[in-house]
Amino acid sequence: MKKRKYIRFAALALMICFMLSYAPTVVVSGMTAEQLNARIRENEERAERIAEEQRQREAEIALVQGDRNEERRKAVLIEQSIAAVNELIFVLNSNIVLKQEAIANKQADIEALEARIEDAQREIILREHKIAMLEAENEENLAKFGQLVRNNYMTGSLGMMDILMDSGDFYDMIVRADVLQKAAERNTDFMNDLLAAMRAQEKEIEELEEVKLRLLADIELCEVEKAKLEVELAELNDDMADLEYEMDTQQEKLRVQAGEVAALQQAIDGMYRQFNATNEELEELERVTAQLIKELQNLNRPNYSGDGFVWPLDEKFQRITCGFGWDAGWSRWHRAIDVGNAGINGGNIYSIQSGTVIVAVESNSRSGYGSYVVVDHGGGYTSLYSHMQFGSVRVSVGQEVKVGQVLGLVGSTGLSTGPHLHFEIRVNGEAVNPLDFKYSYVG
Repeated sequence: MKKRKYIRFAALALMICFMLSYAPTVVVSGMTAEQLNARIRENEERAERIAEEQRQREAEIALVQGDRNEERRKAVLIEQSIAAVNELIFVLNSNIVLKQEAIANKQADIEALEARIEDAQREIILREHKIAMLEAENEENLAKFGQLVRNNYMTGSLGMMDILMDSGDFYDMIVRADVLQKAAERNTDFMNDLLAAMRAQEKEIEELEEVKLRLLADIELCEVEKAKLEVELAELNDDMADLEYEMDTQQEKLRVQAGEVAALQQAIDGMYRQFNATNEELEELERVTAQLIKELQNLNRPNYSGDGFVWPLDEKFQRITCGFGWDAGWSRWHRAIDVGNAGINGGNIYSIQSGTVIVAVESNSRSGYGSYVVVDHGGGYTSLYSHMQFGSVRVSVGQEVKVGQVLGLVGSTGLSTGPHLHFEIRVNGEAVNPLDFKYSYVG
């Protein structure tokens, strides 16, 4: 597409250079009728060429505007892509925050479990220390009890007869026997309580060990879940990096696209400036041509205005294909009317009023008016008839013609898209709308 643009710009530059060579001809007083006719013909043909180039320029503007609109459309698509990526980034950022919060919560759970394990570990150590102390006390008591038993056995102090013999009376014997029995029972109860306490402590240690194992299992599960969350977070961060890269890429594309749009708009603005300047040049050329016609009229001013106007064609040909004024189709100011019915080709073209022929051109050119005639009717009125068939012009410069006299035949010479009559009326050199006048018909 860029190559096509360069070709267009190059073509435009060539047209501008070509147009600059078409400065309007300055009117010099004292010219002969032949010189004035030649200059008028030159200006009319030049105006037609410029008008054609204006049409080409307008078509070129339309193409560049199409390119600009396409670039704008692409820019809108890029902006939509950026908006979509922004939305994805927003969602991803929210997910990352949630994932980070989940990881932080899981880490807090792990730390809480580790604190509980430390508490359980300390409790286990205390319990184990207490058990060790109880075991030591138990061993000491067992040793004492054993020593007592051994001593009594060795001395035989445990026999009932010894108790009876050593007793002062029966009551004393009963007391001695009871004390011995109670001492034995106290040692047995103490030993039993001590053993029960030890068993209780060992059971609590076992329970603490189970709690510790459960806590360790919970920590392991939390660690696994935390690792999974960290993997998911890493994936989210990778996705975020990809999205940020895509965002940078799209923004760079948008910057380049905006530059393309701005460059095309600048080119369009320049083309419009040239278009408007050329329109001013056309108006100046028209003004010069009107002055030339006025000079030509001043050379010979017959006055036939009282004869009235007749329609320049047979009455059946009255279809206006292009009116007077701005012609949007050709992007020009149309200073005439075009008449083009079916079957008009070869039809007679009549002088709308008596007068003197001041221009009579026989031309098969594909630009300008082609073959055409201009008649001066006096009183500042002139009429122009163009695009006649080549070889059909029936009058010559300086010839006096009557109202309704045949000047030539309808054709399609010059810049024409088909057989029709281009018909102008000028008053003191200024083009006026031919439909502002009333006409009768020949025959």
